[in-house]
Amino acid sequence: MAKKKINIILIIVVLGLWGTVGFRTINRYFGNDAVNLSSQAQNREISLKKINKDTFELKKIGRDPFLNKQFVEKPAFVASVSYHAPIRKAIKPSPTVPKPKFDVPWPQLQYFGYIKSNNLELVLLKIDSKLHKLKLNDEVNGLIVKKKYKDSLEVVFNSQSRIIHTKKN
Repeated sequence: MAKKKINIILIIVVLGLWGTVGFRTINRYFGNDAVNLSSQAQNREISLKKINKDTFELKKIGRDPFLNKQFVEKPAFVASVSYHAPIRKAIKPSPTVPKPKFDVPWPQLQYFGYIKSNNLELVLLKIDSKLHKLKLNDEVNGLIVKKKYKDSLEVVFNSQSRIIHTKKN
């Protein structure tokens, strides 16, 4: 008997809770559309706190903390302005000494062709028995790939240009 009374009380509580939830949901759809604004919300003034920025001066650092070196600041050179024509001294021409040219020999090159992908073209070039995949204008050991053709390749080394043809088997 006690069990029956507890079940009836629990069923009434659950129906009451679900009835409240259902009433609030339905009341939102079929309730008044007019919105009541309280006079307190309209008359209240909004004040925002303004944060003033703090300014300060940073001093130059005289030492590099990573390399542990001191910086020496050189004074700026101020050129003097003269309204008179400069006095020129006679300069004796010095004999020109030709600069010695150091000819670095070209590395051994073999051109094997190129690989073409969607947006990338690579050149297969063997430089001194090492195979390299290079893009145009890439540099390897002073050697720069300038232009690419189907059967040849233009390379620049020490401001000298050469055309290398494909290796024929």
